[in-house]
Amino acid sequence: MSGLEKLFGSQRAITILVVSVVFAIVFPAYFSFMAANSDAVGGGSSGAKGMWQVDFIQDNITSDETMNLGDEEQGDYFFELDAGDMMIGFVEITVSCNDNDEPGPGATDSVDVATDFSGVEGTPDDESGSGSCNGDAVSFTIQITPDWDGSSYIADGVSKDDIETQWNDGGNGSGEWLTSVILDVNTPTPGPIPDLLDDSEDVTVSWRAAVYSLEITAVAEEL
Repeated sequence: MSGLEKLFGSQRAITILVVSVVFAIVFPAYFSFMAANSDAVGGGSSGAKGMWQVDFIQDNITSDETMNLGDEEQGDYFFELDAGDMMIGFVEITVSCNDNDEPGPGATDSVDVATDFSGVEGTPDDESGSGSCNGDAVSFTIQITPDWDGSSYIADGVSKDDIETQWNDGGNGSGEWLTSVILDVNTPTPGPIPDLLDDSEDVTVSWRAAVYSLEITAVAEEL
């Protein structure tokens, strides 16, 4: 009788032991392989191509600042943007003022606006414009993530990694956004009540940063 037979009592017991050891080694490896393969086939692997539902969880970061500016006076308005873990889709800048404090008809005050984005990551192209003080005088939309508009869609034939790369802002858009405004006061010819003619306006600059995070879900394809 061999040593194993003495230890386990019979050849049958030894056979059962050997089979059990083989199963203990092979089965975990088999199921691990099948699970990984199932993820790839079902679209669970981030590198596997498939069909995906792409949604954007959106939010807005807003700020505004108001200054009273006199004729030919320049106001510098600052917005410090930090989106944290979210991506930046675009930034809207609106300059508004209302020339509604003069009696009767007359010339309307206006603003000249220029931006300085040298303190912004990615350094977007600067903008400039002019407008009358009848509400929203000048507005700009600065696209940070190309083509992003927040609309959900279904992507097919691409990987999850491809989608995440497409909608990554690359760290751009964060930093100090500077908008400079010069007011041009236009008043009608002084009449019998010259003290009622204005010489300044309240000018407001507002910012809205559209930010988002991705939600990507595998879509089961019909057989």
